[in-house]
Amino acid sequence: MAAKEKRPELIALARDLNGVPMCEDYEKMISGMLYNPLLPRLVEGRHRCRILTADYNQLDPRTVSYDKIAETRFELLKKLVGRVGEGTFVEPPFLPDYGCNVVIGKDCFINWNCTILDTSLVIIGDRVQMGPNVGIFSAGHETSVLSRRKFVEFGHPIKIGDDCWIGGNVLILPGITIGEGCTIGAGSVVTKDIPPFSVAVGSPCKVIKTIQSAEEEEKDPSNPYANMVREL
Repeated sequence: MAAKEKRPELIALARDLNGVPMCEDYEKMISGMLYNPLLPRLVEGRHRCRILTADYNQLDPRTVSYDKIAETRFELLKKLVGRVGEGTFVEPPFLPDYGCNVVIGKDCFINWNCTILDTSLVIIGDRVQMGPNVGIFSAGHETSVLSRRKFVEFGHPIKIGDDCWIGGNVLILPGITIGEGCTIGAGSVVTKDIPPFSVAVGSPCKVIKTIQSAEEEEKDPSNPYANMVREL
C-alpha cells in the first residue's frame, strides 16, 4: 500500500546521489506515496537513464582490451547509477528505470539481465553477488482499478545487505530488506524480509536455515575457507 507522508531519511540520502531529478513529486515517489510517473521532471529522469543505459549496454568489447574492460565499464556505471563502490562489475545488459536511485557497494558482481525498477531507493551492500536475470522491483500499484485509470503508482525502498548471494531468476518485491550474509536460492520470489545470515528459497521465499557470520567462520577450525587467501 502507498505511504501517507514523505520519508525524510530517504530524501536526505537521495540528495547525495548522482543525477537525481529532485522535485516535489520525486520526493513523493521515493517515499512510497502515490505519484504520477508521467510528470515531465520524472519522464526527463527516465529519459536520462535510457541514454546512459544505452551507452553502458552497447559498449563494444572489441574496442577495449580485456584488462581495461572493468575500468571502462566502471566509469560508465558511475554515470548511470546514484552511487557505486570500487571494484564493482555489472554484466550487460543492465536495465535500471531511473538509475539514480540505485546505490551499489564495493566489490559487487551482478550478472546478465539484472532489471531494477528503482522507483524508490534500491540499496545494495558490499560484496554482493547476483546470478543472471535477477529482478528488483521497488515499484508497486494499488489493487484499485480506478488508480490505474488515474495512472498513479508508488514505490517502497529495497535493501540488500553486505555479503549476500542472490541466485539466478530471483524476484525481490517492493519494501523488502534482505539482511547481510544471506543466500537467496535461484528462482525465489522474495515477498517478506529475510533476517541476516539466512539461507532462504522458494516462492514465496522462506528461511530454511541460518549460517555463521564471516567472523564466526574465521574462528571455526573446521571451516575449509578460514585459511584460504583471496586470489587476485
